[in-house]
Amino acid sequence: MPTIASENLLKAILELSEDGEAVIAARLAQFLRISPAAVSMALKRLLHRKDIRFTPRKTILLTPKGFEQACALVRKHRLAERLLVDVLHMPWEKVHDEAEKLEHAISPELEARLLELFGAAGTCPHGSPFTPQMPLGQHRDEVALADAPVNQPLLVVRIAELHEHEENFLESLAALHLKPGTTVHVARKTFDGILEIKTGGKNVSVSQLTGSRIWVRHSASA
Repeated sequence: MPTIASENLLKAILELSEDGEAVIAARLAQFLRISPAAVSMALKRLLHRKDIRFTPRKTILLTPKGFEQACALVRKHRLAERLLVDVLHMPWEKVHDEAEKLEHAISPELEARLLELFGAAGTCPHGSPFTPQMPLGQHRDEVALADAPVNQPLLVVRIAELHEHEENFLESLAALHLKPGTTVHVARKTFDGILEIKTGGKNVSVSQLTGSRIWVRHSASA
């Protein structure tokens, strides 16, 4: 039976892949804030269990078995976030860490009940689907806000999963009312990388880096 540490490593590989990153050991160590040596040892265990494989360029990929395990934990995490926001009314920008604590305690019975309550095709409060879909890293009609066209109605659909643990970042988005479901327009992109956007009748400015972490799609009804 996989340990929590192994589950978390599989989950991290999935989350990095989901946002289009080529996953390598050094990036995992940075993302999880643990030593490269600890990551290396854990990867050896996952490789032995056939949960991962390496490409010739040392990129880490989940096997179907590893993907299934990672999906199970990610789904519980995102369901926990939705429970905290929709039922317990916690602010959407503050639930990630609490969900990290709860995800390992969700039984199959509770998971099934939560899926029935929120819908299997639902998303977490940050806009990611409860169950990740293959192929990872392809988001169909989504584009980063930083790359979105100017003067067109856009719907915020999700915040990049990689940055959910950055509470200050999420709090800054909450202060600007930039969350999934919000309609925005990019009014102007300045030469130094600032995005001037309109949302909720207000004009706000965000950096290109922030814009690269917010995914939007064209909103025909906006």
